[in-house]
Amino acid sequence: MSKSTDASASSSSSSGFSWRWLLLLPLALVVWSSLYTVEEGQVAVVTRFGQPLDDLAGPGLHAKLPWPVDSALRVDQRLLIFDNEPTEMLTGDKKNIVVDSFVCWRIADPLRFVQTVKTRPEAEARLLDLVTAELGAAVGAEPMDSFINTDAEKVRLAQVAQATGRKVDEVTRASFGIEVVDLAINGFNLPAQNRVSVIERMRAERRRIATAYRSEGEEEALKIEAEAQAERERLLAQARSSAEAARGGGEARALEILADAYRQDPQLYRFLRSLESYETLFDEDTTIFLPADAPLLEALDGP
Repeated sequence: MSKSTDASASSSSSSGFSWRWLLLLPLALVVWSSLYTVEEGQVAVVTRFGQPLDDLAGPGLHAKLPWPVDSALRVDQRLLIFDNEPTEMLTGDKKNIVVDSFVCWRIADPLRFVQTVKTRPEAEARLLDLVTAELGAAVGAEPMDSFINTDAEKVRLAQVAQATGRKVDEVTRASFGIEVVDLAINGFNLPAQNRVSVIERMRAERRRIATAYRSEGEEEALKIEAEAQAERERLLAQARSSAEAARGGGEARALEILADAYRQDPQLYRFLRSLESYETLFDEDTTIFLPADAPLLEALDGP
């Protein structure tokens, strides 16, 4: 009799314990669905019956009404990077190019973001469409020389990327609450099917420019040589003129000195001139016949 009573009491106690757990379980689920955590670098937007509330929740533990009344959507506010796929575009002078770009972006308005795109993949899909359209328009307004040029100052890749980033930012900030922090072009190439022909045209153009530079150099060299030759002739003529003037002055001075010497002793001068004549006319093998009264023999006759 006592064993039956004990078994009945044990069964009643176990049944009461199970019912208590069954009653606590819904309460635990309600509490669990009313609490949520937000990690660092995130904010949470609480939606009530699908409509977002105005208050944002920062990092930490927070409470809300249980599901399905309220839901918490966590939004990453860190800087995100979206790498666009290489896209073939057309320049202003109708040249095909392949442009590869990437976008640095972040969620500036979480409420608008949740109301429009909600998820990162959807946001990146919108960014892809906008970047492709705006970048294609910007590239189409520039000639090929603005992207591939030997003069670095004429390359406008950075300017085109910055202008495109500003235009995309204006649209995404107003429409989706997305801020485009930076847009950059990290790849610029020619399509594989016409890359060889374009490179050959570039080489031919460079050869033409090199030939033009070489011709200009040769023409300038000939001009410099002609000017140098003319300057040489001018300097030589000037030197000859100066030499002739100096020689004429010296000869005139010598004649003056000779005239002064002749005036001082004419007889001595004639005697010296006769001796100079003898040195010029006679040598060991010279035979000359002169009359006895020839003036040339005066110096030989003695006083």
